[in-house]
Amino acid sequence: MLQRLLSKKQPHTLSGLLPKISQYSFVVTMLSSALFLMPSAYAASCKIPKSYYKNVSCTASSSYFLAIKDFGAPVALIDKKGKRVVDLSRYQKVDADKLSGGLLPVLRNSRVGYLNMQGREVVPAMYDILTESQGWARPVSDGRIVVKKEGNYGVINTANSTVVSFSAAIDDIDNYRNGVARVRKGRATSWVDKNGNAAHDPNAQNDTQAVNKPTSSNEKSSTASQSVPARFTTLQSRQQDGKWGFVDDNNVTMITYSFDEVRPFSEEYAGVRIGEEWGFINLGGELVIPFRFANNGLNANDSYQGKPSFVFTGGKAWIGNLKNGNKMCIDKEGAGVACD
Repeated sequence: MLQRLLSKKQPHTLSGLLPKISQYSFVVTMLSSALFLMPSAYAASCKIPKSYYKNVSCTASSSYFLAIKDFGAPVALIDKKGKRVVDLSRYQKVDADKLSGGLLPVLRNSRVGYLNMQGREVVPAMYDILTESQGWARPVSDGRIVVKKEGNYGVINTANSTVVSFSAAIDDIDNYRNGVARVRKGRATSWVDKNGNAAHDPNAQNDTQAVNKPTSSNEKSSTASQSVPARFTTLQSRQQDGKWGFVDDNNVTMITYSFDEVRPFSEEYAGVRIGEEWGFINLGGELVIPFRFANNGLNANDSYQGKPSFVFTGGKAWIGNLKNGNKMCIDKEGAGVACD
């Protein structure tokens, strides 16, 4: 029973652990201890269905599960009954943690595309692999997808029509949130709506009360310097009505109060807990590592190398202890790695 549970619930974790173990020549005893602790440390927030697939893991959707080969290559998406619904065998990679809006990011011939749940490549694999902290592809957000073509950022919709034209002048585009996305061009920041038109900064302060107020020349200078709010450098946690969320430097709520417990942002990721399981979000409020890490056995005051659990440092986050006392860590893809 234990072996069957391990084989179904931990394929993604093991695929991340084994190459690291080989690389650093860890002793066999540590691997054995890790195997027996994983059901607790990597408790998934979904129930893996019975199927004839050997390696099955959760996805960002509770309706679908990812089957992979022993070396990590994708095989299929299966449903809650364990039946194959989408064949993935022709793809090099898929990002099941970014299954959003009914579309799954896929990699074919080193090009990024998006597959629907009927197995049709509605966005052809024609876009560049992204080289950023968010991974090699972005998820669908508000029906829009940030992609790169010939090295330039742009935005498409789920029918592969261009919404924001690809331009070398664009340094970055945030994922859409509440119908708008932030665009950076050098030091300039602007906002666009879902049609690619200019939009107002959703974080701008309402200054209508000061419109008719007489001011001196000094006051005018001060007002002008304060009319544009400072961009946030990071987000700060705040509690409201028993739940935690995040605000920017202007105390504007950027991530809603949805969590039972949170950790501070570090390396653009923050650990967040709902119920008994932890996951990680990015500065855009997107779930980048799903809720699958158990809260059992970790106290709020516990720390490792001066950092609490579920906080990234040097690309790693400590998430628990092995039975032999060794620490368990993950990388920013959510795969198990050695802490030291």
